[in-house]
Amino acid sequence: MKKHNKTLWISIIIMCILFVLEINKGIFTYATLINNFVRENVFNIKDNISLAFDKYIYQAEEIENLGNVKLQNERLQARLLTLESENKKLLTLLNINKKPNLPNIFLVKAYSYVNMGNYSQIWLKSDEFSNTDENKIFGLIRNGYAAGVALNSNGGLVGILNGDSKASYSVYIGDSKSVGILKNNTNGNIAIEYINAWNEIKIGDEVVTSGLDGIFFEGIKVGKIKKVSQEYGYIVAEVDLYNQNNDIGYFWLIDISMPIEDSIDDSN
Repeated sequence: MKKHNKTLWISIIIMCILFVLEINKGIFTYATLINNFVRENVFNIKDNISLAFDKYIYQAEEIENLGNVKLQNERLQARLLTLESENKKLLTLLNINKKPNLPNIFLVKAYSYVNMGNYSQIWLKSDEFSNTDENKIFGLIRNGYAAGVALNSNGGLVGILNGDSKASYSVYIGDSKSVGILKNNTNGNIAIEYINAWNEIKIGDEVVTSGLDGIFFEGIKVGKIKKVSQEYGYIVAEVDLYNQNNDIGYFWLIDISMPIEDSIDDSN
């Protein structure tokens, strides 16, 4: 009986040990599965975060690069527009292909008005022209037509366009070459004054430079006569100019100079 009880207890103990071992094995297996799951997902999360971060950095760099490219394109477009504008001015305003074949013709560029509100006086500059004599006067041509005069004043070259009270020069009228002085008269009209009363001046007669005053050479077109009247024993003829000064840019400067007594009035 005692032997039987002893065997029973041994069996129970063995079964308990096996049960405990089985439980531990299950716990270990379960813990291992959890550990593997956690470790795998942690690595996946880490990889995803790393990929997301790399993607963000790449996108940020791409956005920055695209922004730089856009700015560069805008800069190039602005330069292109500037070049196109300069080219258009050169072609339409200067009529470069008809530049007179003379050694004293210089290309000058208008870059600013002398005084805002007065659009008939402009600052000029040139890489070619170097005559700084303030006692000289020069002619300006644009698009093949007389556009005004230029002179050195206050350390710079000033263009005085047709219509300004200081823009005056000698002209011929019509086939008879009647002589007069083109200027802005007291009525604010551009007119030719001091025409001999016995000359026959007709509406539609063409006006060209005479070259007698040393500002222009002879034959540069100025405009056409639109009105004729008599004043103080002389004929006065108003002129419809070919150059209306609606736009400024480049001019041809003629250096056939003559002394002048007055410089530009800075108060204008």
